[in-house]
Amino acid sequence: MKLRFMGGLFFALIVLVPSEPFSRALQRESQALASAKTNQDKPAPAKDTLPFPQVPRMTAQDVQRLTKGNGNVVLVDTDDPEAYAAEHIKGAVNIPYDPTRDTHEQDQSLSVLPGDRLIVFYCNCPHEEDSAPMVMEMWQLGYDHDKVKALKGGLIQWEQLGYPLAGTDVDKDRTKSG
Repeated sequence: MKLRFMGGLFFALIVLVPSEPFSRALQRESQALASAKTNQDKPAPAKDTLPFPQVPRMTAQDVQRLTKGNGNVVLVDTDDPEAYAAEHIKGAVNIPYDPTRDTHEQDQSLSVLPGDRLIVFYCNCPHEEDSAPMVMEMWQLGYDHDKVKALKGGLIQWEQLGYPLAGTDVDKDRTKSG
């Protein structure tokens, strides 16, 4: 009887209390299964993920239509003053984006923009890397989320569509071609 009890106890220990390496392997396997199941529910990440996806963007076509219409839109070029002087969207103002700049000074520049009009920030970046943070800064200053957006594709897209530009480089190109 004692031998039978010991055998049963030994069997219970083997079956019910797995060895540490075995339990770790089971734990890793269950985690892998849980992770695979979770990832099935999520869409695959895009190869070209936009920075600051929470920032609303407008197409160049929509912005062009608005500038031709009632003119109730303010365009803000976020490039440095030299790049702005060389080439910018006609009618845009320049408030450079500089992440190293004193935030109080930056906020003072941004707070002069009207709160009752649509404000569209743009940069010379394909994915709004400089204009999108400015939109978020405007939100922090209390501007309406619906009235502050970034230009999708920035100045690059605007120029590709042949929309009006101004600046010293643009004037030189017109002189050469005209």
